[in-house]
Amino acid sequence: MSTPTQFFGVPIHRSRRPVATRVPQRPLSALRPLFEAVRRDPVIAAFGWSQSGPVPGEHGRTAGLRIGPPWFRTTTDHAEQDLYALSLDLPHPSLGGHRYGPGATSLRWRRLPYQGPDEERYGRARRLADALESGAFDRALAESFGGGRGATDVTVWRDRIRVVETTLA
Repeated sequence: MSTPTQFFGVPIHRSRRPVATRVPQRPLSALRPLFEAVRRDPVIAAFGWSQSGPVPGEHGRTAGLRIGPPWFRTTTDHAEQDLYALSLDLPHPSLGGHRYGPGATSLRWRRLPYQGPDEERYGRARRLADALESGAFDRALAESFGGGRGATDVTVWRDRIRVVETTLA
């Protein structure tokens, strides 16, 4: 399929720009210890995330790579569970996490103590999720797994990584 040069008679001018971000970029070697700590954990069967970008941002600016909330499937989680339910945005069904409760004022919330079976394991997963979502590894992740037009889903098991690119047919 050829790329159109007009849209409803209006000329289209195309250009490419590298994935850019305002966050200073870090090398993959800085991500490796966090990645390996989770990948080698005997209770975490798989983990992954989705990435896409660059995407249009506010005021016509282009935002860098967008990383969806990383998810973590343990050996006790159900295979059919929704991946968002396996993210750390809410307390994870088998890793636990933090809930939030009323704070000092009605407009503030405070983080409640960790609740779950293994705070160290949760902490390893949380540190990896925070690093992936920080933007500090956007360039390295885009170069490793893609993230141009469409979305890319990355799934990591102990012995392999699967990358599925979603594109328009």
